[in-house]
Order: sequence, then structure tokens, then C-alpha cells
Amino acid sequence: MTVPGLQIERTQLSWRRTLVSLTAVALLLARLAAVHLTPGRAAWTIAAVGLVWAAAAGLVRRRIRSVVTPIGRELPALVTLILLYCAMGTLLLMS
Repeated sequence: MTVPGLQIERTQLSWRRTLVSLTAVALLLARLAAVHLTPGRAAWTIAAVGLVWAAAAGLVRRRIRSVVTPIGRELPALVTLILLYCAMGTLLLMS
């Protein structure tokens, strides 16, 4: 039995999981650069990683919005808080 709207929701959730994976990889690359490179090269590397991540995040957001969203479905604030928490934890580990 198929419920209308579940395929759309699964597609959106898969794109969100992809963005979470990309975020984790970007944070790990930034941490690796900060630990193993000289400060000047680390800054350029982190900026490049951030630029690539921002482009990927924009693409994922465009893909999510291109799928027709059922009324009343939004990205929960909890996911955003978890991502911010992970980013903050990685930054604290780097210092």
C-alpha cells in the first residue's frame, strides 16, 4: 500500500542526508588542514573547502525545493541544531 507524498518525503530526506554527509566530510577536511598544514596554507584550504561545501549546499537546497513539497512539511529545527552542534564541536576540537 502506498501513501501519497511518502516518495516525495523520502527523496527530500535522502538529499538532506547527503548534505549532512557533505558537511561531515567538509568539517573533517577543515580539521585535517588546520592540524597538518601551515597557517597560511590551512586558511586557503579551509576557504576552498567552505566554498565547495557552500556550492554543494546550494545545489542540495535547489534539489530539495524542486521536489513538490506537501503542505505542512518543513525541515525540523532539530536537524539545524544538530548540524550547528556538530560544527561547533569540530571547531572546539580544532582549537
